Amino acid sequence: MAEGRPRSARRRLGIAVALGGAAATMVLPDRLRLDHRFPFVGVAAFRPLITGSALTAAALLATRPRSRLAAALVGAVGLAGAGAVVGRVIRRPAPAPAPGDLTILTVNVLNGRADSGELATLVAREAPDFVVLPEAGSDFRDKLMPLVETLGYQSWVSTPPGAKDGKSVTLLAARRAGDVRVRSGSGMRLRHLEATGGVLGARILFAVHTTAPMSRRRAARWQRDLAVVEQWCRAPVAPIVAGDFNATLDHSPLRAAVRGCRSAAAGTGRGLLGTYPSSVPPWRGIQIDHVFVPAGTVTTRFEVVDVAGSDHRGVLARVRLSAASTRREE
Repeated sequence: MAEGRPRSARRRLGIAVALGGAAATMVLPDRLRLDHRFPFVGVAAFRPLITGSALTAAALLATRPRSRLAAALVGAVGLAGAGAVVGRVIRRPAPAPAPGDLTILTVNVLNGRADSGELATLVAREAPDFVVLPEAGSDFRDKLMPLVETLGYQSWVSTPPGAKDGKSVTLLAARRAGDVRVRSGSGMRLRHLEATGGVLGARILFAVHTTAPMSRRRAARWQRDLAVVEQWCRAPVAPIVAGDFNATLDHSPLRAAVRGCRSAAAGTGRGLLGTYPSSVPPWRGIQIDHVFVPAGTVTTRFEVVDVAGSDHRGVLARVRLSAASTRREE
């Protein structure tokens, strides 16, 4: 009997440590430097939901006296995960939108399958200065532009005519954006667009679509794509970067890439609203479509919007490039 108790205690300790370790791997893969590797890159994307599951499991384990050590370890991991995401649901006071604000809309249009009429209606209603459309090539642009040209929009495509929509990015600029200059750029697996001039001044707006990290090889390519974004965000004039990043802010490579910039969702209380997949409610999805703006920029409006025919929701951000956002330019 005396030997049985220590053996039972050691067994409970082993189980508690195993459960705590498993929870840490699922909730904190970034801190364990696993979140850039396949398949952990996918696990990291769902940290908010997995954190909730860990806290629920800890509460259930705590109801059993012999499982309280396991409850404590899993609960500690869950609290660490909650600490990493809670800032994205905190809403801070923000000024009301003003005429001088810049409005940016980004929507992944699923290989050109999104409803161009519904997207045109959204553009007409919201009047964004720039529209970034990952997975939109010349074919989709040719369907969309007759519906928005009368609104004063012009457009550019990252790839030549004939390229597949899924390998392309389209950018629209409103007449209000002024004399914008746009060029197609390489460096990422998929070509991107770079806009400057007009209302942007010397600042560059990058319209992007990074590789989806769905395999070991693609995860490595995704990291290289994000390293390109990191170079842009280190420029003397902080950029705007918008599009489909196939990454959430729970991924350390994305956080490193946009250091010096901030998500337009920050401070709006909507930083956990999912943009993918559109087939589930936003609270169950992941936010992989982003608008990143210079540090010091104020967000006056942020919405996650639906567009029929796409597996993504879009992001609509209205921002004010305040004096604070130019400190890196001086």
